[in-house]
Amino acid sequence: MSAQTNQYWSIRQNPRGNMDQAQMRDFIISQNLITCPFGHLSEERTAVIDEVYNENANWKSKSQDRKFIEDMKIGDIIVIPFKGITPCLLAVIESDPIYAADTGYYYNTSHGDKIHLSQERGVGGGGTPFRPVVRKIRIIREITFSNKKRVLPMSSLCHINRNNFQF
Repeated sequence: MSAQTNQYWSIRQNPRGNMDQAQMRDFIISQNLITCPFGHLSEERTAVIDEVYNENANWKSKSQDRKFIEDMKIGDIIVIPFKGITPCLLAVIESDPIYAADTGYYYNTSHGDKIHLSQERGVGGGGTPFRPVVRKIRIIREITFSNKKRVLPMSSLCHINRNNFQF
């Protein structure tokens, strides 16, 4: 029997490219959860839950949702970059996927095109329960890359070469 080798991943947390990144970062830190690409909202989330995935949907997942469910493993190391925010988070996966997790958060899009998260429902808060597909994580520390854009791929979820980093 061979020992499992941990994989290294970059996973962006920006559903539809429209999530308020400061709110998403706060959510990840406070809840110790990462969300599945294409596993956040509406039909895309349902496709992940039903294991149909979003490879042929309007929002083409390029198998990123499938990788989150099937390829990521407990013990894998992840780097979580945020658009316009430094530093990134370095974390370890601590659970199998959790489907339609009850996060205690709500989301809405009434503030323009951005998706906003809130723990308050209604006026000033969110309108729809935020119940994404998630995995539990343990945050190890914050990390800063001097040239993040060249080091981390732009895909929502992809492997990264551990040798390119000094964790």
